[in-house]
Amino acid sequence: MQALDLDTARNASLFAVAGAIVLALLAVWLVKQVVTKVLSVVILLAIAGLVWSQRAELLDCVDAVRDTIDQSLGPDTTCTFFGQDVTVPGRVSLLDDPVDR
Repeated sequence: MQALDLDTARNASLFAVAGAIVLALLAVWLVKQVVTKVLSVVILLAIAGLVWSQRAELLDCVDAVRDTIDQSLGPDTTCTFFGQDVTVPGRVSLLDDPVDR
């Protein structure tokens, strides 16, 4: 078994420290990239889910308004989509002839 001399041990430890620092920096960059990608995917999926939920609520509101319109000559009604009013034309508006305007 050969013993290490002082210069070899000193150089090997220097390379080991430098290699460990380079690997640590690479790990920090890689983990940051992975975390960024995962967070981006999670945020985009949350936005897609929120939009889909709002769309479903809007369509349910429109169906409810149309059921009410079928029973009476109701005026225009509004439903909301992300807090913004969306006009659902009432039966009077639907029966209006655009040529007469």
